[in-house]
Amino acid sequence: MAELAAAMSVPGAFANLKISCPCCAPLQLDDDDDDDYVAPQLDELPPELATALVFDSHCHTFAAADGRYAGITQATEEANWPTVLAACASPRLRPGLGVHPWQAHLVDDVDAFVGRLASNLAEHPAAIVGEIGLCKCAKNVRGAKEERERGLAQQRAVFDAQLRLAARLGRPASVHAVKQHAPLKAALGAVEATPGFAVALHSFSGTAHHVKELLALVDYPLFFGFSHTINVAMNGRRGLAALDDAIRAVPEDRILVESDVDDAAAARVATCRAVQLVATARGWTPTQTAKTTSANAVKWLS
Repeated sequence: MAELAAAMSVPGAFANLKISCPCCAPLQLDDDDDDDYVAPQLDELPPELATALVFDSHCHTFAAADGRYAGITQATEEANWPTVLAACASPRLRPGLGVHPWQAHLVDDVDAFVGRLASNLAEHPAAIVGEIGLCKCAKNVRGAKEERERGLAQQRAVFDAQLRLAARLGRPASVHAVKQHAPLKAALGAVEATPGFAVALHSFSGTAHHVKELLALVDYPLFFGFSHTINVAMNGRRGLAALDDAIRAVPEDRILVESDVDDAAAARVATCRAVQLVATARGWTPTQTAKTTSANAVKWLS
């Protein structure tokens, strides 16, 4: 994967920025330091994935899994930004800074919060904006109608502000969206993007129709991530046919895989399960899928 390593050494939107922090150094995507690597046992997974490089586009781990893995580890609230940045001193991890919709109620002053986020992003020029988004299932939108509406309004305010900041700065963004398709469309369609801005919809739960609708809506790169952790293990197998259709509807150069786990020891295996999920739906080999989705992750970040 030397070509991926070379691509990441000069990220497009960040090419003219001085990289002074370890977490923003180029991702290490080759295997030159892995001569002693011992392939793990992957139950029920193709043996070729044991030694394949996989790129986890969305996780919450604070340590790199191993030498055949690269990932984007993302904050969920402002309080864990320092932990994420410290973890990304690893050459296998890149940081994401933002506030998850489940934690949107913790933001008292949106303008002040966005100022702090912008300042941190300026200090870390290779950080993406994430995890951000909208979620109708979050605890902060439960209760009486008035409480639900207030919670959703807060989520939208925090999400819109972070998405606009990413678009203005030309940073990639990782977006969580659950049962909020109409507000998501409105937000994605309203931003004015600058070069480098690209959105990844993580653990995408929409339909093939939604994929086509969203791609037609925007003029900036839009990627779709899939995980076994959420799309299969959490959502169950009843919707697998619709999930396969959605995976097949995504253009080959816009599909990502992810673990969406917070356990570094489980991250690589969970990402491999996502690779197998996509491979089965697309009729690709696992090795082809790992290479394609890794290359796509590089495009998203650059």
